[in-house]
Amino acid sequence: MLKVLNNPCTDNYYKFRDIVLGDEFNWVWYEKDVISPPGHIHMPFYGHSFLNRPEQNKFTEVKSKYNDMCMTVLSEIIDNNNLFKDYFFLRCSANCTHPDQGIQISEPHMDHQYPHYNLLVYLTGDGDTIIEDKKYTPKNHDAILFQGTHYMTRPTKGRRVVLIATIPEIR
Repeated sequence: MLKVLNNPCTDNYYKFRDIVLGDEFNWVWYEKDVISPPGHIHMPFYGHSFLNRPEQNKFTEVKSKYNDMCMTVLSEIIDNNNLFKDYFFLRCSANCTHPDQGIQISEPHMDHQYPHYNLLVYLTGDGDTIIEDKKYTPKNHDAILFQGTHYMTRPTKGRRVVLIATIPEIR
């Protein structure tokens, strides 16, 4: 399942995006040595957690002073697209990758082991996202909603900065 969304690109969005892309935004380097399927790599990246994974502590916890801004921007996108009557966020972070040598495709993964949606907002739009067998080639400010196994390709130039949030599937 892949749905391309309308990002209303509000003033809140541009203010938030400028902070995330700015010189004073904190990033943490994540590098893991894991065995990935042939042709894929666990791609090291810079990340900034707004809401941590609930699997770590059995609950979601705010991890960033920019969390309220981030939640406002994500809610504006969700509400503009009439996606859910009721929703809440499980996890949210900004991720940044750069062009590099070697394998160009990240490992396939799911963010949680229970039904959920992924909301991905491209603050900079380079590097494809592959969901199941569908490839999405983004532009700046694009937003997509999807479910299922996914992975990405490295950007070809500059840096790829995305905002990723997960939302539980409420039945």
